[in-house]
Amino acid sequence: MPRMSRIVSRISAGVALTALAACSLSDDCTGTLVTAPSGNAVASVVVSPSSATLDIGRTLQLNATLFDASGEEVSGDVSWTSSDSGVASVTDSGLVTAEAEGTATISASAGGQSDSAVVTVVTPSPPSP
Repeated sequence: MPRMSRIVSRISAGVALTALAACSLSDDCTGTLVTAPSGNAVASVVVSPSSATLDIGRTLQLNATLFDASGEEVSGDVSWTSSDSGVASVTDSGLVTAEAEGTATISASAGGQSDSAVVTVVTPSPPSP
């Protein structure tokens, strides 16, 4: 099976692969089929900033950057959610609104991967006299 080992060793980490082979011990391989996925799959999501403190009523635009297995930036649809929309709500584009005192985790998901930011909401300090 040395030839099959050589075929598989040329595949980079994180890339889906289907390989069908009938290999004998004499290094004779037949019927080899290798299929790579179309497009670049999302291997990781990075949300920035990763944390923030907001006064009630303020907003903050979060950003999600998607990467493939080789670390190259890729595009894709991102889904945003809040662990507590009563504290911090989030729109489909990642705009966070501070609703009430507390802490919420805002998550961005794409391609089965996710990352999050922790948002702490505080009552604004009264203005100085």
